[in-house]
Amino acid sequence: MKAKRYIWLWFAALVAVVAGSCIRLQDPEGDGWTPLEGDRPVYFSSSLATPATKANLQTGTSFGVFAYYTKTSNWNSVKTSTTPNFMYNQEVTYNGSAYTYTPLKYWPNNTGDKVTFWAYYPYTASPILFKLGTSNPFDETSKNIPDIRFTVSDGTTDFMVSDLAPNKTKPAVADSVLLTFNHTLSKISFYVKKIDAAVPEKYTVKLKTIRFDDIYLAATYNNSTSGWADYGNSRGTVPAFAPDDPDDYLTLTTSFPVEGSPQVVSMLLPQDLSYQYAMLRVEYTIDFEGLLNTRTMISYIPLSTVFADASAQWQKGKEYKVNISITPDDPIEFSVTWSNWGQVHNIHITS
Repeated sequence: MKAKRYIWLWFAALVAVVAGSCIRLQDPEGDGWTPLEGDRPVYFSSSLATPATKANLQTGTSFGVFAYYTKTSNWNSVKTSTTPNFMYNQEVTYNGSAYTYTPLKYWPNNTGDKVTFWAYYPYTASPILFKLGTSNPFDETSKNIPDIRFTVSDGTTDFMVSDLAPNKTKPAVADSVLLTFNHTLSKISFYVKKIDAAVPEKYTVKLKTIRFDDIYLAATYNNSTSGWADYGNSRGTVPAFAPDDPDDYLTLTTSFPVEGSPQVVSMLLPQDLSYQYAMLRVEYTIDFEGLLNTRTMISYIPLSTVFADASAQWQKGKEYKVNISITPDDPIEFSVTWSNWGQVHNIHITS
């Protein structure tokens, strides 16, 4: 197996600005509300230049925003005493042409007043949040940005968190607050072919299933370390390819798909793969010309073996390309390469 490195570029999104009226803003250091005669609401729109993880953000998908009003103080000096008083898990939805949310929020008009932003994708109405670096629950009264727990359900959902966008002030002209999102998962891309072995019979190979067994499915993303922790007892199974209809089984050719066009893709938690029961399960059928019986073959391969050249681990933000070659009688052959999984995904919050 060979280890190579590639660069994969993903997508950026721009956002525009419109004018508006006013809101009232709660004073984080008091019990009252301060009227802000604003004229510049925070709006969202986007232009997705290149495909995202799921072939652009689909209509109806959304991300969650936390925003902190710190008056004239800089974020670093007050972050341990500031709550998400401006936005708390504010859902922002992509409706097919723009990012929208309600109620609209407006920039503070006071000169030098600042707002700091942090976000995650995809949005959930009840995220499992923890106070930064702890196991204590995080809510509207908690300080600083939260850690957030994510559970892999189907292996097709990306999970991203943004860099902090600190100390943003009301711009003199329509301008954007840039949120830079980063991939936090590992992307596993499969390229599968059959080998035209030296056998007299012609044969057809169909890929039936690819599955991950006994891998970690849940963990907490720790924003203070920019890494995953607290996996707990969350091992389980994730199907990477498992069509219900046999007509949807993948008929293999003698060539791998072109670079960048895997037949199967999964997005999973970064983790150590040395656990002995962590397996890759591959099931396929073989039909020989002239024979009536279909052979069904199932192979279990330790993930530590498949990803041995990658030190038997998946790392955050990496894409692992797995080449699988299948012959009628010989064992399945593997090779793995890996690369940085694209550059950051940019979303602008505009004022």
